[in-house]
Amino acid sequence: MILSISLMLAWACTIDEGRDLNGPETSSISEGVSRAELPQVVAGILADMRDRLHTQRDALSVVGRDYWRHQSSDPRWTNDLLTGILDDNSFYITTYYAARYAVIKECNLLLEGLNNTTEPFTDAEKASIRGFANTIKAHELLTILTVLFQNGIRTEVSDPDNLGPFESYDAALTTIIGLLDSAAADLAIGGDVAPNTLGVSYLEFNRAITARAAAYQGNDALVLSALADSFMDLNGDLNAGAFFQFSSAGGDELNQLFFALNSTAANARIAHPDFLASVETGDTRLDKAVLRTSGELNIADLTPGTHDVFVYQSSEDPVGMIRNEELILLYAEANMTSNPGEAETAINIIRNAAGLADVAPGSVDVDRILYERRYSLFAEGHRWIDLRRFDRLNDLVLDRPGDNIVTQFPIPQNENQ
Repeated sequence: MILSISLMLAWACTIDEGRDLNGPETSSISEGVSRAELPQVVAGILADMRDRLHTQRDALSVVGRDYWRHQSSDPRWTNDLLTGILDDNSFYITTYYAARYAVIKECNLLLEGLNNTTEPFTDAEKASIRGFANTIKAHELLTILTVLFQNGIRTEVSDPDNLGPFESYDAALTTIIGLLDSAAADLAIGGDVAPNTLGVSYLEFNRAITARAAAYQGNDALVLSALADSFMDLNGDLNAGAFFQFSSAGGDELNQLFFALNSTAANARIAHPDFLASVETGDTRLDKAVLRTSGELNIADLTPGTHDVFVYQSSEDPVGMIRNEELILLYAEANMTSNPGEAETAINIIRNAAGLADVAPGSVDVDRILYERRYSLFAEGHRWIDLRRFDRLNDLVLDRPGDNIVTQFPIPQNENQ
């Protein structure tokens, strides 16, 4: 049974101690988690990781000019996010910021409950639970850090009455990688806690996220070592990996990143024209944008709106958290300078799968990495982060007079920073 602890972030990162009507009260978890409660808590954490995922992906994809988000009831998608004038109390930061920290709170409650439990868990079982909780915490922290960037984030929020300070971007990355490493050591001892709906083991997921964080840190050696312990497979399915799951079952959640083709101005995602114009001839990854048969959707002087984003074909499609395709691209990036031949091998795997020829020997550079990541990871929230970490944000196309480039999102107003 999938359930949620239903914790929401309130002012200054304090947490309302809510109660899930189908599961244990949060107080009972922190006072000592039982063996019977554990699967419900784990399932609830995994379910709540999906909360506001669509808002988060939309915000990153709009500022990264993957696509335009049209919503007739809210012009901020085509105003604030494209002009770069961001409100620190607006939904495009506050909603998923709160959701990510709510999941972190759930993980902290689980860890507190593990410390206080009288249940006779074995040492291996305790390591498994700690490894799971800290891996998910690290994932959520990294997600928020990439949005706030140099504004930094709070990494220590276990005591709502004594919140830790904001750490700088670099310091927070170090903290997150340390948390992932500690969690990996626990998972290596204890293995998976049940349930696991990701599609890969928690340890493989942990090392994949570590590789991503290490790439943000510019630590190629750590990228490669983490990938060696992840689910990366140069000969495997590019779409394999860890996924958020959705369904139409009662009490579950639908994939809100799905919109039907030819959606109206009420709710639509329109592929940015530069995504269409910059593609290599024959690149099948362009199929993620589908020509509108009902005609162009041109709103707020954003034209031409010719293609719908169509990464997901139904409201029950899973959404990738991190996929083999991204890991192979991280492998290519980490080898780009030290082992260019290996980087070419990895890039050619990606290109051949997209119907493209091999790259010329010695040609894997930052431009090549950015191109392949742009089309392989389209609409997954990476392009803005990628251009920023390579100091290439000026490559973004500005569509209208007055539009600007966003470098980072503001700290939410209720943090009182």
